[in-house]
Amino acid sequence: MLKVTLIFIFYCAVFLLLGCNAENKELIDVQTQAYRDSLSEIRIDSAYAEIRLNCDSLMVIQVPKMVDSVMKDSNLIRLFFDTTLQFTDADKKVERVVRQLQADCDSSLRKETYRRVRLLQKVKPKRRKK
Repeated sequence: MLKVTLIFIFYCAVFLLLGCNAENKELIDVQTQAYRDSLSEIRIDSAYAEIRLNCDSLMVIQVPKMVDSVMKDSNLIRLFFDTTLQFTDADKKVERVVRQLQADCDSSLRKETYRRVRLLQKVKPKRRKK
């Protein structure tokens, strides 16, 4: 009976030690994930600021060129947006957010271009001679 009790105590001690070590690994995993999330947030914030700045400058510089090209031929606007350069990143969360921000910028550029084209195409009132 003493042998069984000693074996039982030995296995209980082993399971107890393994159980205590597992909590530390989980705590380390949570801290690592929090660190990765904070890095992702920083990278997303910096990408957002850069894309917003770039989009604002494109609104001033690129939209008048796009309006002129749309007035000539509506298919020419594809040249401004069909870029082969795609953002790729090891962190898929950052990549997805940056691509969405770029798509939002492209969408706002298109809206502004077509708004200006419609304003230019409206029939302007003619002055009548008295």
